[in-house]
Amino acid sequence: MGHLTDTNNRFEVKYLVDHREVSSLLGEVQGYLVADEYSDPERGYGLYSVYWDSPDLGFFWEKIEGLKYRKKLRFRRYVGSDEVHLEIKQRTDRTLQKRRCRLPADEVDRLFADLAAGHGSLPSEEVDPVVAEAAVLCHRHRLAPRIGVRYQRRAFNGVYEPNLRVTLDTRVQYRRVEQGTAVEPFDVGKYIVDPRTTIMEVKFTGLVPLWLARTISRFNLQMIRMSKYCSAIDQEYYGGQLT
Repeated sequence: MGHLTDTNNRFEVKYLVDHREVSSLLGEVQGYLVADEYSDPERGYGLYSVYWDSPDLGFFWEKIEGLKYRKKLRFRRYVGSDEVHLEIKQRTDRTLQKRRCRLPADEVDRLFADLAAGHGSLPSEEVDPVVAEAAVLCHRHRLAPRIGVRYQRRAFNGVYEPNLRVTLDTRVQYRRVEQGTAVEPFDVGKYIVDPRTTIMEVKFTGLVPLWLARTISRFNLQMIRMSKYCSAIDQEYYGGQLT
């Protein structure tokens, strides 16, 4: 089991890119970005995340209402992997902190299935601190799986800026989830954004590099405030009226 805490002052911004412009955009930044070691440069990899929330969707409403301090709990699995990444994302204004650990999928079932069903005891103090914090959140807020989100991701890291990461997500789909720990990927869901659109996310500390800012300007990309989880919840429960 691996534990990682990221405490940098990290920022994330998103843009929508027409799929016909992706190749040209990547051509513009060639030499500044290199494909993530786990990512096929052309096809990327599949990701499946399950987001947990309270019965009244408290985490969703914190985002909709614009609370500057908020948390989010998700279980992320790379398609084809037997491990699950448990992540607690905490946002203070525009700064993001992420605490995470890796667990075997069957260990996630053992630790969280009962909590998701509304019963079961908290884990002992010997477990990973991220697991313990997630379990307390589940117990306190009666968290359970609500929405699964799946997409194909191509990931790149900065050649000269080690803290820069750019991801391109396509075929972004969701499915309602209401039982178990739900770490099994699904094949077909409802689209969160037009399938002809790519979500580009830029993650960085400090400032966006000038070469990237110029590329964004050249392609006339407009920054959007978007959460895949909140967009999926909005579409599933509220007809897409809130995001």
